[in-house]
Amino acid sequence: MAADATKLTDGIKLFSSHISSNKNSISSSSIILPFIGYGTYKLKKETVRENTLEAIRRGYRCIDTAFIYGGETTEKQVGLAIEDAIDEGVLTNGRQDLVVITKHWRKYHGYDKTNECLRLSLKRLQLDYIDLWLMHWPGPAWTTMNRRKDLIAEHGPWHYAVHFKDELPKIRAETYRAMEDAVKSGKVKSIGVCNFTIKHLESLKKTATIWPPAVNQIECHPLNFFAQKELVEYCKKEGIVVQAYSSLGGQDAEKKKPVVTNLSNTPPVMKLAEETNRTPAQVLLRWGLEKNFVLVPKTSSKERMIENAEALNFSLSSEQIDRLEIQLHHALTEAAKVEDKDIQSMARLCWRNDPLRDLLFE
Repeated sequence: MAADATKLTDGIKLFSSHISSNKNSISSSSIILPFIGYGTYKLKKETVRENTLEAIRRGYRCIDTAFIYGGETTEKQVGLAIEDAIDEGVLTNGRQDLVVITKHWRKYHGYDKTNECLRLSLKRLQLDYIDLWLMHWPGPAWTTMNRRKDLIAEHGPWHYAVHFKDELPKIRAETYRAMEDAVKSGKVKSIGVCNFTIKHLESLKKTATIWPPAVNQIECHPLNFFAQKELVEYCKKEGIVVQAYSSLGGQDAEKKKPVVTNLSNTPPVMKLAEETNRTPAQVLLRWGLEKNFVLVPKTSSKERMIENAEALNFSLSSEQIDRLEIQLHHALTEAAKVEDKDIQSMARLCWRNDPLRDLLFE
């Protein structure tokens, strides 16, 4: 049984406007970003190619990857999978049937380095253009991955940072300027950001000539929605599409607390799955769709590729959505009291090894 290919091509139209110095739009282009795409984060290096090809065979028409995924190996395997799909005739119109998303890595912040990052991504993917290119992280690169916790505790979270705090807004602006130029040159169709807070977006807006960024890809699921609600509303106001990652609960968490050992297995999610005669994963994905997010769930299982796509085929009521959020928030609140932890920090399940994971910087 294949996923409904027609459903998997349904999506949101992304507009990319070039704005002149006097803020008058001079041209625009658009792509359709499917509501559910296929994520490649933390797929096994040896199976990325086959997993991605299988997703395309089963109807997925958006592939989400990144420069850094797989220790900088995933993009190449995704490119080979796309080539395989074209050779098999799975894509009626070839490459143009796919929306390919990849992400700039923070090691390449700055104008010239950003251009080099794009060159390498295109080479690895074996593509002439990227549909949607995202700035992966608003924070700095690190001088080493072997960061000692005792030194961070002594000197602060910026101890290993390549860039100083007050440099970051300017550095991000230069990175984004290179991304804008990539759109103008035709190497990229649309640009966006990941993990940006309101203050990061407001800072970027001051110098941007392409605004709004098409997408802000952020961690968002029913457990942390209370912490992301203001950002989601800001994005809606600005015309930025929210693309949610870790819809099923996050894959980076170390020593996850009892309330989030597995979000799919929490009582509120399981109860709603039983009530709707759906799986817990489908409930979590449908929650995101009801919030008008676009999603990029990852799986290496053929069966779960189908299962995830089925989230397009039912709905949740506003009462069910509210109940799910309230019950999970209550469980998290109680866990935070027991652990004596900040609730917002506990709700964030990804980027757990980054000293600046809470994004409390300009």
